[in-house]
Amino acid sequence: MKALPRSEPMDTASPALVARKRPGGSYLASLGALYTLTLRQHLHGKRWLVLGALFLLPAVLAGVVRATAPDAPVGPPGMVEFLFVFMFIPQALLPLVALLYGSGVVQDEQEEQTLTYLLIRPIPRWAIYVVKVLATVTTTALLTAVFTALTYAVIYVGSGADLEAVLPRCAKAVGIHALVVVAYSCLFGVMSLFTKRTLVLGFVYAAFFEGLLANLPFSVRLLALIYYGRLIAYRSMGFVMTMPYGQKVDVAAEAWQLDVATDPGLLGHPSLRACVLVLAGVSVVCTALGAYLVSRREFHVKTPEG
Repeated sequence: MKALPRSEPMDTASPALVARKRPGGSYLASLGALYTLTLRQHLHGKRWLVLGALFLLPAVLAGVVRATAPDAPVGPPGMVEFLFVFMFIPQALLPLVALLYGSGVVQDEQEEQTLTYLLIRPIPRWAIYVVKVLATVTTTALLTAVFTALTYAVIYVGSGADLEAVLPRCAKAVGIHALVVVAYSCLFGVMSLFTKRTLVLGFVYAAFFEGLLANLPFSVRLLALIYYGRLIAYRSMGFVMTMPYGQKVDVAAEAWQLDVATDPGLLGHPSLRACVLVLAGVSVVCTALGAYLVSRREFHVKTPEG
């Protein structure tokens, strides 16, 4: 592996370079510094601004709906809540934010030519990868939690809805979204170790598995992470709504292709506990696999000489 020339200008904001400047630090202190500085990297720059703007879309659109349709039902569950919190955010935004952050766990350091300074530190490679993944999932879960709560606030605050009923739903939605986006982030993180075209492959995965297969009433949707998030939401929250003409409709069952007419208890689907274990298991397995690959691989870093 070829290190960068000493005369090359250094980006002092990079966690790799700062970690190199702590030769006397302890093992845990070095990992703590790497975590903090990676987190700081994620929460600054254009990527954060773009994703923040995208995450504002559900709240903005929900506000437009409230302003243009003031007579819409306000009690939870509501159609506006379902469309923006349980369809738009998990279907479009969670895979995107996880892809943009997860794909950069190692590739960002390679592109910035700072990976060498991390690898020459007396820290195991697997630990470097795990810490950077932890900082990444912290960022994606934090973004998801803040903007999901903001969307709930725009939908229900000042609407006359019972906030005591809204707050538990908001807390559950935040937890479900965080669990799903963490699994996505770990998956895209390990995916980035197999190809440099992670963004392309990630978009294909999100469109095919999370967009197409998850909406088919067949067992192939077991391959989609969003399917498990939907089941957790359905088993822990109610989605039966009273339509303007008085008929009660289970909008989640219809939208997610859950045949509750013939299987009211969803016995043919994974249980709530199994869904949580699958999402947590994907996160752990992907992180462990990524740590193993990083510990065994030789990385080639760009230099001014090419």
